[in-house]
Amino acid sequence: MDLRFNYIANAVGVFILLILLYVSNAKILRNRTEDKVYTIMVVGVMIGCGMEALSYAVDGQTFPGARAVNYFTNTYLYTFNLLLAFCVVVYVDLGLYGDKTRIWKKYKVQIAVGVIMLCTTILNLFTPIAYTVNEQNTYERKPFSYIYYIVIMFYLITAFVVNHQYEKRNGARSFFRIPVFILPIIAGIGLQYLFYGLSLAWLSCAIGLTGLFMMQQNELAYVDSLVNTYNRQYMNHIISSWTSRDYSFAGIMFDIDDFKSINDTYGHTEGDRALSEVADVLLRARTDNEMVFRFAGDEFIVLKLAKSIDEMTPYLENYHVILDEINRDDRQYKIELSYGKGFFVNSDLDTFMKAMDGKMYEMKQLHHKIADASECK
Repeated sequence: MDLRFNYIANAVGVFILLILLYVSNAKILRNRTEDKVYTIMVVGVMIGCGMEALSYAVDGQTFPGARAVNYFTNTYLYTFNLLLAFCVVVYVDLGLYGDKTRIWKKYKVQIAVGVIMLCTTILNLFTPIAYTVNEQNTYERKPFSYIYYIVIMFYLITAFVVNHQYEKRNGARSFFRIPVFILPIIAGIGLQYLFYGLSLAWLSCAIGLTGLFMMQQNELAYVDSLVNTYNRQYMNHIISSWTSRDYSFAGIMFDIDDFKSINDTYGHTEGDRALSEVADVLLRARTDNEMVFRFAGDEFIVLKLAKSIDEMTPYLENYHVILDEINRDDRQYKIELSYGKGFFVNSDLDTFMKAMDGKMYEMKQLHHKIADASECK
């Protein structure tokens, strides 16, 4: 077997990951838990590339300490393979739900399996069941080693299932495409499993993490960091794409009533909280591929490919139910919104936007009149 290919593959992996680390540190990234998990994966895979190259270099060598190095490198590789796959599950769940408490509640089986496998790796140092390093310092797989591949695939499939369940309930996230970074990992691990001695797993992990980094940057560019909806820049991109294909679509423009008074009375921190709550209402109300954008300030726009404006009716019904729910909570003020609908088909964009804005303004005026009448009483 020509080891030069394995050395080159792992060197390329290290080079890619060093660039990722440099670029990640040079950019302003969110200090989220999933970003920390991402950094762990990058550093761990980079070390894994070096460890695998070192394991090939010392395999069959008989200088003092070579056998210990062989055991050490392979123990790391077996351990971090499992940890990396579990980190993928954690990253996907945090990226979709953003709730750290879910990990311990949702993935008890996955955690238990991981602990068992890690104990097995330690046990292997005393009783070879996964792999052995013989007296000639030659690494050999044992039949139990294939259980590690099964567990890794179990974790990766779990990530796919979690993503599928989320998309089924909430719709797909444009910048969070699981196959982009998981499929290269599966392909590399699969090839290394089929062709003993071929070193592709860690390089494929580096490629997968590169795809994930690209998704992170797209999300930073097109998702509003405060309210977690798409921003105006991405809305312009979507509308341009739809109009260039002569698609028809419906839209609703929302505006928070008396938002200035919330900021003035309760402070801008509470104003930001109100914006986030409104965005959450609009996101939860989605029924069938509606897209929510923060248009400007306290204005939001919901768009959907549609053949008539009536296709937005289920969305508005959900919206009213969810808004009533949050306003029943014990809070200092009620959140009320005005909105206007519009439909785009064979028309210009300016007419479409003015239609939504005009109808929203009419509703806002009506709300003011109702509020003034209540005060007079």
